[in-house]
Amino acid sequence: MAKQEHSPQRQNEALLQAVVRGSEMGKNTLGQLLSMTDDREFKAELYRQQKEYRALNQKAHTALAALGEEAKGQTQWARMATHMGIAAGTLTDRSTHHLAEMLIQGADVGSADCLSAQKDCPKASAGAKQLAGELCRLEQQGAEQLRQYL
Repeated sequence: MAKQEHSPQRQNEALLQAVVRGSEMGKNTLGQLLSMTDDREFKAELYRQQKEYRALNQKAHTALAALGEEAKGQTQWARMATHMGIAAGTLTDRSTHHLAEMLIQGADVGSADCLSAQKDCPKASAGAKQLAGELCRLEQQGAEQLRQYL
């Protein structure tokens, strides 16, 4: 996302849309991987993280609705590409170690995307920035929690 030279209203929307996309990616990815593991402890951690992504996604949807905007979420293409990437990445290895590794890599990308969106929207409201900060923290803390499974 290039630096937004738009009004604070447009930057609020752009930042909140980034939170919707990022939290949607997190909850959908975790949902797909949940069915691939039998490790109870690991599965519990994935459910915990998914619950946090869902809650954040709902907050961002609510904030966008308050602006009179509709959440756009991930494109169909992005959802399909992610689904296929996970399917290909787990074709021969569904070990807890490998799933954790894949999630950590995804969280690192998500965290970078979130930081970039924050930097691109300096005029966004404190509330939008707070939700984006929550997403960044969720990505970073989630990755840290998953490192115990490596």
